[in-house]
Amino acid sequence: MPVRIGLADKGSQSRGAIVRNDDASSFTILHACLWLLFAGLAAPVFFWPDHTIAHVDDLFFIPWAAEYATTGNHGNPLLAVQFPGLENYHLYTRFHLILSGLFLDQFGVSRQSVVAYEYLCFLLTTLAFTALCLAIRLPKAALVAPLLLVPTYVVTGFRLEVTACVFWMLGLSLLFWAARLKDPGRADLQVSCLRTLAKLALVFAPLASPALFAWGLGAIVVHDIWRFVFREAKIVALFFENAVALALGLVIFSLSIDFQYREFVDQIVFHAARSTGHGINDEALGRAAIFAVVGAALTRWSRPAALVCLLLSAGQGLAAFLHDKVLVRNLAASMVFLVALDAVTRKRFLRTAYVLYTLVFLVLTANFLVFYVLSERASGRVAATRDYWNDIDADNRVFIDETMAHHYLDHQTRDAVSWTWGREFPLARAEELNELRAGEVWYLSPYTLFAYLKGHTAIAKALAEDVDYRRLPQLSCVMGRHSCRLPAERWTMLRLQRDDDRIMVTDYASDREFTVPAN
Repeated sequence: MPVRIGLADKGSQSRGAIVRNDDASSFTILHACLWLLFAGLAAPVFFWPDHTIAHVDDLFFIPWAAEYATTGNHGNPLLAVQFPGLENYHLYTRFHLILSGLFLDQFGVSRQSVVAYEYLCFLLTTLAFTALCLAIRLPKAALVAPLLLVPTYVVTGFRLEVTACVFWMLGLSLLFWAARLKDPGRADLQVSCLRTLAKLALVFAPLASPALFAWGLGAIVVHDIWRFVFREAKIVALFFENAVALALGLVIFSLSIDFQYREFVDQIVFHAARSTGHGINDEALGRAAIFAVVGAALTRWSRPAALVCLLLSAGQGLAAFLHDKVLVRNLAASMVFLVALDAVTRKRFLRTAYVLYTLVFLVLTANFLVFYVLSERASGRVAATRDYWNDIDADNRVFIDETMAHHYLDHQTRDAVSWTWGREFPLARAEELNELRAGEVWYLSPYTLFAYLKGHTAIAKALAEDVDYRRLPQLSCVMGRHSCRLPAERWTMLRLQRDDDRIMVTDYASDREFTVPAN
């Protein structure tokens, strides 16, 4: 039975071009097997627990999810210094913490379960994007989607956006599948209901991460305008879809915050002073303009592909004024590249398209692949872990970084405090060694000091002569600061403790101790 595509490609006989059900048949069983191979290999290559790069925000979110998993409460004991006296957290919307907490409740709190959740979110997001590509007849983009999307997750960690992007991508995919089902013989109510589900998914996305509000709103607004301009929907239908999605979203939101609206608003406004940044993001506006130009150009080859780019342009433009986060903007850039190249090359330049996809994949993953192959496992893990528990038993106040939590403690961190968030809000981490007080101990990875923080802090400069941080030969920071200056030894650890006016440092990788001045 022929199916009418509401979002027609240019060159079709009408706005609603008639195509066959098997129009996407170029995505064969062989292609599906290759897709499964690419997605499956991502787990041992990019999500192998000992190779994963701990993210700077991990100790903000993982202990929160673990607390929900074990007690059902929303809190984070590692942020006791950052938010003194705060017990019931409404610092962000809670969907990510609830869903990941339920996952950790089932599989336990460990490094393996945390990475497994991240991989699951990558897999679901990639699957939704693949479905979107097939809906708009872009089989090449669908095939290589796992390869081009996986680098964005390597540098994201356990941030809220890993869950939010599942809902966001699902919403986008359902919007285009609803357009594919547009058919004079099919009841408009069925199509409208599918679009309502799509919009509900887009509403759920910011319930997991506020950063997705801009991207979801941009997608809904631009898609509805497109539908209205091309007479694919009436105002009544648009109003119905949006009203139902918004109403259901508000109900779920209310349940997630236990109907504590006042507390939610107070904490969000309080925390937004640091988390939303200041002013307009010029780089985000530039990306939005590029997405829009690509979308306008693509109308010559594929109107559905053009619409994808325009939806992303609107989301990126709004995010420039609201809340722009790394994962979603990297995903958007990858999506624009994938759909644009497939739409332009079609079948005439098949080999060229795959060569370009491969080159981009290698550029984005070169640093990671070099790290996976050439880095060696650092020694001293047993000694560092033993000293940590001895410090806890001695009632020292122990501050740890994300690498210590992830690669040494297996996220059994309830008795520690986050070093990254070791000062009272709105301040974050310590800047100088003299902030280390008597009775406190710091466990810090040289990766944190010399790679993520680039060796620029006073702490790193004080330790630079005595700590040999060897990094692998790599390209520039294509995917951000988590993607470069990666260590030759994974993952070395330092222990710092005050001794009067000096700081005693234990370097576990080299099995030696030294002291440096506290001031």
